[in-house]
Amino acid sequence: MMNWKEKITGALTARYFATASNEEDRGYLRVRSSILFPDFDTAPPDEKESYLEAAELLEHKGIVKLHWEKHGRGERLKTLNCENFEALFEETNNPYPKQEVAKIRNMLDTKIANMRKTRATESIITLLRYFSINFGLREIGQGLNQKTMEEFVRFLEFSCDSENLKKITIRALSIQLFSDSKHLENLISLCAPLLARSQSTMQFQHLILPERSYPETMISGKLVFELKSAKSPMVNSEGLVLNIPLESAEAFGAIKPCFEKNEKTVLTVENKETFFALGSPRNNDEYENSSRYDCFLYTGGYPNRAVSILIKILATSGFTFYHAGDLDPDGILILQNIGDIAEKPVSPVRMDANTFDQYLPWARTLSKPTLNQIKKIREETKTIPELAGLLRRIEETSLGVEQEIVDYRSGGGETGE
Repeated sequence: MMNWKEKITGALTARYFATASNEEDRGYLRVRSSILFPDFDTAPPDEKESYLEAAELLEHKGIVKLHWEKHGRGERLKTLNCENFEALFEETNNPYPKQEVAKIRNMLDTKIANMRKTRATESIITLLRYFSINFGLREIGQGLNQKTMEEFVRFLEFSCDSENLKKITIRALSIQLFSDSKHLENLISLCAPLLARSQSTMQFQHLILPERSYPETMISGKLVFELKSAKSPMVNSEGLVLNIPLESAEAFGAIKPCFEKNEKTVLTVENKETFFALGSPRNNDEYENSSRYDCFLYTGGYPNRAVSILIKILATSGFTFYHAGDLDPDGILILQNIGDIAEKPVSPVRMDANTFDQYLPWARTLSKPTLNQIKKIREETKTIPELAGLLRRIEETSLGVEQEIVDYRSGGGETGE
């Protein structure tokens, strides 16, 4: 049988936070009985009785006021209203959020005052001041409390010295600070919405937090990688496949072919198997269609941060973009995304109706959510001739073709025509 007291108080507290503002100016909370217990009419008598007894007990405790359907008192509830928020949270054994907000703001103000005495980093002080001003009921509803904020401030104090964050993993750092290998990750995740709002003000966009995320990609071609902080470039004269992590991508200032050309071309490739088939240096001289590209960049689906940085560098370095991907809505959206990042047109390679029909016997059925992705494709993308024909065939058949089964050695070479 349902624990109706717990469900009613849970619904009220959820409503409390869903309608929360930093200043608690609501007169009452209201939940409809038809939403709490939609199957009331067909429920067993003992379940109905349990529900009504729980509601009446909460009314007796002064937590809710019950409003009954006309001519149905004691039989059918219409709404449950709560005006005594303190009693509601006392019933759920949780601190009253308004008081918790005040305690957290006071704690932050005290920390700021102490940091000023120790001449802590001004950016950290500014961030804590932002927290103090903007911390409210919404943050309590997102799971932040005084202990959480004290721990996060402890991490910020520790990170004032950038040397403390060097040559250490986030889990090792978490043990050092909290004697728990995963605590820091969870702490940063809890604080993420508040941090996102602070960074959106542009004042704290350079705050670096440790994370267990290591975006990387692969690139190949006979290329010269000019570094931002070094006069000597990195030269890939053999056109080898290079694995590029985010940190290395951020070090590049420009990319160019080893030999100057009037037109520089890059083929971005969605899937790994096809990237190695087309981008491996041992294959580039063998087939005209692949060898005519100066650079091959693996996107791994939608571009991650490392891929995005390389796309931007290739764009500013003057490369013309081509893309080969899955013949389905997501494949088209990835092409669109690459164009957005590069701020340049992207030409599809073998992403057309002819290729689709060639591989139709091996196509896969697309789910409704996948087909709904078509709504995200913008009109300027849909009007690219190859993609317009491809989209018609996808919508007609509800099928998609995976890139890995396409033979790129013939049939479309440069633009998929």
